[in-house]
Amino acid sequence: METIINSNTASHKFKSKLTKVFVCMLIIHFVLNFLGLGVLQYFYVLELAVFFLMIFALDPSEVIPYFFPLLMIEGQGRVLWSYNPAFRVVFDFFLLLITFRTFYIKKRIIDVKAIPNYIYLLIFFHFVWYGIQLFNPNSVGFFGVLAATKVYIIPFFFFLSFLANDGLSKPENLIKTRNIMILTLGLESALAIFQFTQGDQFITGMHPYYATIIGDAFTGDLYRSFGTTHLAGGYAIYILLFLPLIFLVPAKKKSIFAIQLIVVALCLYAMFLAQVRSAFIKAIIIMTIISIGLFLRGEKKFKKLVQLTIFVVIGFISVNSLNFNIANSDAKYKSAIIRLFSIFDQRTLTKSRHGPSVAITYILEKLDDAPLGLGPGRTGAASGMNKAKIQNDPIFGVSKSWALDNLFVSLSIDLGIGMIFYMLVIILLPLKLLNHCVRAFLRNSPIFPALWVTSVSSTIILLGNWGAIGLPYNPESFCFWFFIALGFKNVEESNFESIH
Repeated sequence: METIINSNTASHKFKSKLTKVFVCMLIIHFVLNFLGLGVLQYFYVLELAVFFLMIFALDPSEVIPYFFPLLMIEGQGRVLWSYNPAFRVVFDFFLLLITFRTFYIKKRIIDVKAIPNYIYLLIFFHFVWYGIQLFNPNSVGFFGVLAATKVYIIPFFFFLSFLANDGLSKPENLIKTRNIMILTLGLESALAIFQFTQGDQFITGMHPYYATIIGDAFTGDLYRSFGTTHLAGGYAIYILLFLPLIFLVPAKKKSIFAIQLIVVALCLYAMFLAQVRSAFIKAIIIMTIISIGLFLRGEKKFKKLVQLTIFVVIGFISVNSLNFNIANSDAKYKSAIIRLFSIFDQRTLTKSRHGPSVAITYILEKLDDAPLGLGPGRTGAASGMNKAKIQNDPIFGVSKSWALDNLFVSLSIDLGIGMIFYMLVIILLPLKLLNHCVRAFLRNSPIFPALWVTSVSSTIILLGNWGAIGLPYNPESFCFWFFIALGFKNVEESNFESIH
């Protein structure tokens, strides 16, 4: 017995040290970024090696929180290794490993208690319809459709593995997720602000491949920071998706609460500089809705958060608009202000986002043209793999594959009438989660904070796909399915405790 206890203690210490090593390496990763040192390219490989060990040394539920900081930095890893194919699939490969390991340890693929059975039935029909798409004569080919399983099929297995993880909603895991995201977001926003002040020459000096990505579009006064992502200004999307996670668990200590406020302020300022208008506005909406919900539920501290968030945002915009002439001396800063205020321009908004009537008409036209769809891989980022075939298609060319930057139009093109199964899953799950959230609110349940954060975040992600095709792809895909799974696991664990 004593030997077993000592063995368990030693194992626990090893796991603890391993996660601490990864966190330390994460901090060093950002330090090397601040210093602009090219050695980061090789240090990143060491980080991946440690994370690989974590996947097999820790329980899956203990590793999943660390996938968020990995997702934050893996984009930079692609750039540092000049988009080497191996480094483009690192995150997905690790996620597949943890998925298979979860199924192996838990001895199950489906958790029948987690979500309603009709959702599983819809997922099954979606899989069947996708199988039909492999032989769709309109598609870009068997292998093109097979490659698109990465966005239409594999994420469901990630989702099922999250649901199979009984420890996902444990308080210690929620606290771990909150703390690691406070650290990651604080460092990321600070780095983005720092990079903005240094200009494009700083980041291209760290690795020449950045110049390839920047091209002529984001040089000089038009420069946008990369942070640790692979896109100019791309860190704003990650901040938008990750920011709610710092409110998964109410801050009981004043020091944690103060740090949360500082991180929120830094993130909003960094997002302003990124000039990704939709992400900036959605971040404000999410923070406000989450804060109001938590305050109404009785978390009085969050009343101050609502007030401070609104004050910081409105004050920042007002001061800079009043001092617009001063901003003229810094063209980069002026560019960020002009782009932010352009979101209130009705003509700009109409050009970039189509209303429901236009989108619905377009969907009906697409379904009429090809009821079976044109096959997965025709729209969104996946279309890049099949660009030549789409352009040379004599019947359904590039114009027929244009999806108006709308996920639902994209589904009608890719999946035809079978879009209904995928569409119902992604709509019904957040609605069901919101229903659980209302009931938890009325019962003043302790799971309400985590449930509120996950339901609001997943709903905003879904609504945001009216003007984008992001949900099938990371980082939105990972976050959407994680938020949904975490919400339902909280409900499941709560019901289990009430029964027992």
